[in-house]
Amino acid sequence: MFVTITETLTTQQLNNLKALTAGEKAISSTKVIHRYQISSTTSISRSKAALIKDDILENKADEISFEDPIYDY
Repeated sequence: MFVTITETLTTQQLNNLKALTAGEKAISSTKVIHRYQISSTTSISRSKAALIKDDILENKADEISFEDPIYDY
């Protein structure tokens, strides 16, 4: 069976990706945290670090973008 990297992500990581793919800029705002069921701002930081480590996101000049363009699509 073939498992994609997305299938190995935690719920919080997936929720962060959903917010990013929706174009949310202020992910740590209360509105976005509630809309995407993100548990906390600490969770955002941890998820972002893990997604960068897994080569899903990249951080260039303090701007987060998708490493794999299919996520951005």
